[in-house]
Order: sequence, then C-alpha cells, then structure tokens
Amino acid sequence: MSNASELSSLAALRILLLGLISFLPDSLVLGLLLSQVSTEQILILEPTLLTSRSYLNSTTNMDQSCESIPTNFTSVISMLTTSKQSHLVFKVGTKFHKDPSRYSNTGLGPSIHLFSTLETKQAVAHKSMFTPFFSPEAIRRVEPLIQDFVNKFMDKMHTAASSGNVVNLSQGFRCLTADVIMNYSFQRPLGALEASDFEFPLLNALDGFAHTIQWRLYFPNAVEALFQIIQVLPAKMMAGFMEPLRSTQECLSFCRNRILDLKKRSPSPLSNVPTVFDIMLNPNTSKGQWTPELPTLTSDALMLLLAGTNTTAHTLVVAVYNLIHSPHLVQRLVAELRGAMSEPCSQNDWANLEKLPYLRAVVKESLRLSYGAPGPLPRVVPPTGAFLAGQHIPPGTVVSLSNLVYNHDPRVFENPTQFRPERWLSGTTSEMERHMVSFSRGSRICLGMDLAYAELYLTLGHLFRRYQLELSGVTSADMEWDDMLVPITRGTLRVHVKESTM
Repeated sequence: MSNASELSSLAALRILLLGLISFLPDSLVLGLLLSQVSTEQILILEPTLLTSRSYLNSTTNMDQSCESIPTNFTSVISMLTTSKQSHLVFKVGTKFHKDPSRYSNTGLGPSIHLFSTLETKQAVAHKSMFTPFFSPEAIRRVEPLIQDFVNKFMDKMHTAASSGNVVNLSQGFRCLTADVIMNYSFQRPLGALEASDFEFPLLNALDGFAHTIQWRLYFPNAVEALFQIIQVLPAKMMAGFMEPLRSTQECLSFCRNRILDLKKRSPSPLSNVPTVFDIMLNPNTSKGQWTPELPTLTSDALMLLLAGTNTTAHTLVVAVYNLIHSPHLVQRLVAELRGAMSEPCSQNDWANLEKLPYLRAVVKESLRLSYGAPGPLPRVVPPTGAFLAGQHIPPGTVVSLSNLVYNHDPRVFENPTQFRPERWLSGTTSEMERHMVSFSRGSRICLGMDLAYAELYLTLGHLFRRYQLELSGVTSADMEWDDMLVPITRGTLRVHVKESTM
C-alpha cells in the first residue's frame, strides 16, 4: 500500500473512531485513551479530565508519594498536592515549559498564540504587549465602561421583574462578560445584552467551539481533518452535520474580521480610545515589540473572547446559585450591601465594594469553586531535572497540576466541596490565599484577573442590592459541569426576579 493510501485510510479510521466515541460514556473513553499508551510511559495517573463528577468523586490520596522514578520513564501524569510544588512549577521565570502535546491542539487556530506559546520567555514577551491594558490602574480607568454594561444588565433584570418572566442567568452573565471584554478589546459594541432572552448567536457559536476542545486535545488529526472538510461544504450541510466545527469557524471569522477592522484604522500612535491590540498593531521595535501575523492576532482575539467570557460568567453562576441555595447567606450579604448603598438603585464603585468583608468573602469562595481552567496543566521538567513530591523527576518528564485539586485540598480548606464564604473571615487567610490558584501563578498568571475582579464585585454587589432572586426549577445536576478548557455547566441557572423594596 502506498504512503498516500495509508494516510488516507488512517484519516478515515480516525474520523470513524471520533464518531463512535461520541456515543460512549466518559469512563470508557478514558479507558480507550489509556489503552493506547504504554504503561512504561505513565507512572502515576489520577482522575484528570472530563466532568465535575469524575473530579469530585475521585479518591485521590492527598498524601500520596511515589517510589523512586526510573530514568527511562518519559511521562508522568500526576496531581502534585502542595502549594510549594505549584509555586515551584508556576513561579515567575519558570523553566517548566508547556507540554506541546497538550497546548498545540487547543482549537484557538493553527498559529502560535498567547495560550499555546510553549517557552516561558517567549510567552512573557507576547503577553507583555497586552499587560498594560489589564493592570489594576488600566481597569480602574475603564471602570465606567464596565459599570455601563452592568447597568444594562440590571435594566434587563428590571424588565424581567416587571413581566414575571424567568431569567436565564447563565446566558445573561455570558452576555454581560462578552460585551465587556469585546468592547474593551476592540472599542466596538458587541450587543450581546441587547439580545432577546440573552440568546446571542455568537455566544451559542462559542459554546459549540468549546465543545470541540477536548476532542481537539485527544484526537487532533481527526478533528483537523473534519475542520478542513467544512471549508468546502455548503453552510446548510455544515449546520446539519458538523455544527460544533462550523461554530468554531464562525468564531474565528468573527475575530479575524475585528482584527482586520482595527488594521484599517489610522496607523498613528496609540489612540485616545485604546484597544488591547494597540501595541501589537503599533509596536515599538526598540523595545523588542513586533506585530504578529494575522492568524496569531485572530487566535489571541478568540482566546480573549473565550477566557474573558466563560470563566467570569461561570464564577458568577457559582456565586448566585450557592447564595440562593442558602438564604441565610443572602441575608447576610444584603445586610452588608444596604450599609454601603442606601437605596436599591444606588451605585458604588469597585474600590468601595471590595472593602466589604462579606462580599469579598463571597467573591473569594466563588473563585475557589469555579477554578478558572479546571483540567490538568501539563508542564515539561527542564533539562536540570526537578525535585517534586519528595522525588527526583528526570528531565523531559511531563508533570501535570490542576487548579481544582489545589482549591479542594482538605488540609487547607475544611469541607472543601462546601460553599462557605465565612472561611475567608475567620483568623488568618494567608495559607488559603497562597493555595488558591484559580488565576494560576507566576509568569502564566491570568492576564484578565483584575478585569474579572471588577466585574465580579460590580455585578454581585448591585445585583443582590437591587433584586431578590429565586431558583426556577434548577437542580444540583444542572450545575454539574464538563471540562471544556473552562467549566461548562450541563444545565442553566434560571431564576425568578423581584425588585428589592428596602
């Protein structure tokens, strides 16, 4: 058989396998994956993927230590469970680079972009062109923009309260965060909050894109083959048979068009109305800055859309669901908010809201249980080797850590699966602060951390001061989530809304 025929047969087989696996349960998928890996390549494997249930039902021994590791092992998939291990691997200037087998297949486009840059030094150089726009000072300057969108969201809640309609907060929060990140990124309105019932087509497409990510990570060639096929298929056929991949194409096209529109602007120095791409499009070469190619800029824009929308929205869902589920928590929060805002329609700024102890505790606890990126974050041990978990790890070994595991460590967080904001109010919280890694750490720390904090404080503070919320047919099963690079809940958070009268 010729090489071409072999490749064609292999591609067809992979596509067939992808279709078959879509009907299999998670545990069997995991078994199929492991059956393709030599036992000499994996030393430790703990539950690392797919669902909230598989994570939280795992029987991970937090004190587990491994025996001496042979030098011929090439891969270790392990959850290292002390904050010291995390700080060593994720410290500023770390030599633990990203694992190419994981980060080369994220679905954010074919080029090297901010999320897929493997070496720390290159990633820092790339990231440095964004960081001036996401510093605490920069976010405080654009706080009026954020507040405008929060006000629009509150107006939609007012309409729902007047009509008695049920509100889908899962969609509503995503519309809010998408409008904020996209307007700030491009200085152009997205209009998601204007959508009826918060059903905005681009965000539905983003959902479709998110559902392809795990497939891309584990079956990159098959998915890439399908992605190439859809380029030549009629739109109706794509929508009927390959909707997730069509959605990916739609998201990439949207981001590409926004970048092209920015390129058409005047090439003068930074505008009085900045976008987060201004430095990239007007680089200072004397500082080592450069303009990436269009595919890289497009992928960066899609990364901002995905991370800036879904992670913060998920944290808001976690906060609201857990608060409503325990009315005494709402009562305590509302009592504090009334002291800071005398009337239901009063407004307050981020700086004042983050000084409120109980609101701050709610934000911290919501971040702890929303995880950011919950799945394994594999890194390659540098040429010098490393000493982790009491053992010497050979160079080139892949070690994997998870935000979720650290955020659930019972040695640091008592009853870790419970939503307990008061844990952040008693005694010293330094150990919990050090151990919670929802925004990651070091050189790879989340670019939009301060933007997320501003959105969380402004949204939760004004929402619970102005409205009374009641769950509408929502169960704990609806709040279970799947790991799609970010958590995606299986159901939605639906609420009845009433105006606060005090």
